[in-house]
Amino acid sequence: MEILKKGKSFTPVVITPPARLELPDFRELWEYKGLLFFLVRRDIMLRFQQTVAGFLWIIFQPLIQMLIFYVLFGLLVQIPTNGVPYTLFFLSAFVVWQFFTQVVNNSAMSLVGNIGIIIKSYFPRLALPLSTVASAFVDFGVSFVVLMVFLLVNGGYPITFRYLLLPILLILTAIFSSGVGLLFGAMMVVFRDMKNLLNFIVMIWMYVTPIMYPVSIAPEKYRILFYINPMTSLVDAYRWVFLGDAGGLPRINYLLISLVVAVIIWLSGAIAFRAMENKIADVM
Repeated sequence: MEILKKGKSFTPVVITPPARLELPDFRELWEYKGLLFFLVRRDIMLRFQQTVAGFLWIIFQPLIQMLIFYVLFGLLVQIPTNGVPYTLFFLSAFVVWQFFTQVVNNSAMSLVGNIGIIIKSYFPRLALPLSTVASAFVDFGVSFVVLMVFLLVNGGYPITFRYLLLPILLILTAIFSSGVGLLFGAMMVVFRDMKNLLNFIVMIWMYVTPIMYPVSIAPEKYRILFYINPMTSLVDAYRWVFLGDAGGLPRINYLLISLVVAVIIWLSGAIAFRAMENKIADVM
């Protein structure tokens, strides 16, 4: 059936769940790239609209966390950091963790949080979580500037060729974190209490990732358990970029494992997201 309007013919789009497990249609997503840019702009504007602190909150959050863990682990426990001031040791990993958690949480909430526009119009639903990834880069940029100020003030941590690795690490982190978010976003369509479970998992995840402490404090035979978590090798790599050899040289084999895991997680999340995206209007 065709709908005629002002001399133009429009073919109606029939939205049906996929008959089998499949990846999202990336060609269709490219056709809606204008909408994707609009969603990115909307997310950034909403992030700072009607806020008192605005960008300052992005600065305050890591600094407050840094102060708390500096007192606990830097002064009281005195965690060994290979000669690196604890403030730099913590910030060099926490800005990355902040980026990771923002992408995970926002991607997971992208479907249920936008039900109003989902039931009113058709567009590739994958544009919703992808737009949140783009806006997370804005927050990371602000936190990165804060970290660079601390590095320059402390001295001894110049910008080197290692920073060329930073875009690759960010892309890898974005792939992995958005994959985790897509998986939970798909489950959240059916099980609404997944939001509470996700918050709990992210909280525990932070403590098993070497953000407040180095992996070297664990006995050698148990360190492999830390690297089951892909964020461990990523944090090592970021610290090596920011702090040089004092941050510890990342192991290439663990980075490759993180790359493989990140791609697998993202593909799994994208398939699960695709399977649930057109069912959300029926279960809400």
